Amino acid sequence: MKARRRVLLVSACVVLFVAAVIVVVMLHKRAAPEPARLLPEAEVAAYIDFAAIRTLTGLDKKPLPGLAPGYDEFVRETGFAFERDLHEVAMAVHRGREGGESRYSEVVVGRYDQSKLAGYLKKQAKSVESYRETDVYSIPVEDRTVRVVMLAVDTVAISNVTSPSVIHGIIDRFHKAALPFGGPRLVRTYYRKVPVGSLLWAVAQLGGDGEAPSITLPAGVTLSPPTDSDVVFSVRPLTKIEARADFYSHNKEALRDFAAQMEALLELVRSLQENAQNEDPDVKALLNSLQVTQQQDHAELQATIPPGLLRKLVTDPIEAAAEEGALEDEAAED
Repeated sequence: MKARRRVLLVSACVVLFVAAVIVVVMLHKRAAPEPARLLPEAEVAAYIDFAAIRTLTGLDKKPLPGLAPGYDEFVRETGFAFERDLHEVAMAVHRGREGGESRYSEVVVGRYDQSKLAGYLKKQAKSVESYRETDVYSIPVEDRTVRVVMLAVDTVAISNVTSPSVIHGIIDRFHKAALPFGGPRLVRTYYRKVPVGSLLWAVAQLGGDGEAPSITLPAGVTLSPPTDSDVVFSVRPLTKIEARADFYSHNKEALRDFAAQMEALLELVRSLQENAQNEDPDVKALLNSLQVTQQQDHAELQATIPPGLLRKLVTDPIEAAAEEGALEDEAAED
């Protein structure tokens, strides 16, 4: 009898262990990407899967021009090129926190040469502090301090918020990264609303100061999302590239008014496009695909992005900037 009970007990423990593993796996499959879970509280949280974008657009086949002063030096000294080595980015936007200016915090996943990057950061930093055995590099940029930490061999966190508590919080969350539903409120609340397979998504709090945000466009069209609304924007590639923006609010009447405003705007844009000369067939297809629907708890704007238009949006500005840079170099040589 004792042997039988022991077998039953062992079997029960095995079943419970397997069940726990299955639950953890299922939770993580629907959890937000780890970089997004590391973000601090903010009014906007966004995530981009650059590896997928490279596959769709061939971005890595076109070297990026200097994105900012010092970018070329950064590439030479670290060996890290955004068009080739960047995999994922999660960003928090701290809107109008300090003197009316927005601040930003990012978690960047990619392929780094740790020793080269550390050497570059030490060279740029005015000071280096240690927090939880992690070096925090404080780098002066214009009139603010940018703090950078190397969390792992493939993960770097950056923040230009004045208080060091923000970057410290990212480090703290990194040590608890196994928690599948951690992260800022917007991510915890709305990531389950993001369509599976989205390569780009963002969640934003609108009108957090108690006033309804509004945009007045030409021809007198005004867009006024409800004061308490949050928006979830996403792009995902299926047989076509689907884009959508879902506006959530408890104020159903305000949502209906907002949906009607979006319908009016779409009609205006379509009429302008019909009268436009040399219309781009990809732009026309995008506009024709736009539709607004009113759900019980949200208003939904959907569109289909032609692959050709996505490539233009990503590669054309890069090519134009590269050509401009080449012309400037030639002029300087002359």
